[in-house]
Amino acid sequence: MIENYKGWDITLNWDNKDHLKRDNTKSNFFNQKEKWIGVHLNGEKIYGSSLKEIRHIIDYPSLHAN
Repeated sequence: MIENYKGWDITLNWDNKDHLKRDNTKSNFFNQKEKWIGVHLNGEKIYGSSLKEIRHIIDYPSLHAN
């Protein structure tokens, strides 16, 4: 875990199996959109391309609604 922010554990998403497949190729810009993951105590998950984006999603969830 990188940090705990307002009840969310935020970390780098190294569990991405797709990353391991693409790492041997020239395009190692694997899934930049899902590079970071935030997991809430209730099990909810959010993904983002940076720590700053994850914090923003936590602070302003209505701006990031699907």
